[in-house]
Amino acid sequence: MSYVRDRAFILKKEPLREHDRRYTLYGRDHGLLIAVARGASHKRSKQAGHLEPFSEVEVMIAIGRAADKLAVARQISRPAFNTLAGCAVMGAFVDLVSSVTHPGVSDARIFDVLRETRDACAALSTEPTPERARLIHAGAALKLLDLLGYSPPVEGALLNFLRRFPLTDALRVTAAAEVFTATAAFVEDALQHAPLKHAPHGPATIAALLTPAG
Repeated sequence: MSYVRDRAFILKKEPLREHDRRYTLYGRDHGLLIAVARGASHKRSKQAGHLEPFSEVEVMIAIGRAADKLAVARQISRPAFNTLAGCAVMGAFVDLVSSVTHPGVSDARIFDVLRETRDACAALSTEPTPERARLIHAGAALKLLDLLGYSPPVEGALLNFLRRFPLTDALRVTAAAEVFTATAAFVEDALQHAPLKHAPHGPATIAALLTPAG
């Protein structure tokens, strides 16, 4: 039996059968990975705590005929989100990554964008605005689209700036809400024209979570 070893980012987990779970990961060296962890939903599972979404882990995956199996997992880092907004933005972004990447194609820069987005989401204040949360999602999405060759048609200087723009700077930028909204809307429109495998959850969900009812 052959094995894959990688440093990976946990995108999501899904229940499978009675005590198993299916995990979707993005590895620095191997790209999108899907593997089953036997007994991961059992309360005595030793691996489950290392495999929470948005965690960075070292994994060894056994390549199987019907499905790959998570043999070993060791958590390297796990984010501490201060707000529901951070979880919502990160959830929307990892869903986007799952939509535009494919198994067998790897890019370490995508792994780095995942880590950068997680850090920005974890640093969101306890009272974030919908506009600022959308801006972080839009910045991460634009970086991802650019890496995959789907970047929207913008002037070279602007695109070069956005490529280098640290997402955590979105927490410090002072601008009118209209500027943030316009920037986010531009990127969201570009997403509508990207070849996605399925429609991901988007900023509308983020805004709904942050907008007070009534």
